[in-house]
Amino acid sequence: FYRFLAFFGFVVFVRFILYHFYYTFPKFGIRELGDGAPIGQLFGTLNAVVVIILAPIVGALTQKFTAYKSVIIGTTIAALSVFLMAVNPALFRPLADGPFGSLIAWWLNLDLAGQPLNPLFPAIVLAVFIYSIGEAFYSPRLYEYPAAIAPKGQEGSYMALSMLPYFFAKFLVGPLSGILLALYCPAEGPRNSQMIWVWVGGMALITPIGLLLARRYIQVREAGRE
Repeated sequence: FYRFLAFFGFVVFVRFILYHFYYTFPKFGIRELGDGAPIGQLFGTLNAVVVIILAPIVGALTQKFTAYKSVIIGTTIAALSVFLMAVNPALFRPLADGPFGSLIAWWLNLDLAGQPLNPLFPAIVLAVFIYSIGEAFYSPRLYEYPAAIAPKGQEGSYMALSMLPYFFAKFLVGPLSGILLALYCPAEGPRNSQMIWVWVGGMALITPIGLLLARRYIQVREAGRE
């Protein structure tokens, strides 16, 4: 039971990403991209489509993987994806000026009025797309793992406790979001918005690194797997 709690204690940190997309990303996007930026499409639509399509495919291809291993793989991908928004957006200028940028402008129905596409758009799209791939790996397995390791007759209790990372992440990200926005992406004044995602990605990496380093101590044999 305590190893189960330790597992989900580590998972809290990767859940920060999702809630930062809910709380921090809208303000960040509007302040960096301007009023009217299609923030909802940039995350909500793309994330939902990618996860819906990939989750069953990834599940079928990783049937022989333990849930623990799939969570490590998925959380690593998800955590690293955030750093695409932590680098200088100018690095994505070639993508913004090419066919990829044109596709983004068409998808989002952007009226550029002859102006070049902000390179932050392809950075965000790639970050969300890669994050969604990671989520397709780990999110379904977070429900499988407690059911697989629970003592007989306690599956329901373990499944209910597996929701704890959501509540802890939501509780912590609210105030943290305000602090990061005030420090690095204020409504007025100088900004260093990339640092927001350095912090978010750094905290999210605690999940896969912690699960990997503590594997021999907290991993539990999963029912149905040798």
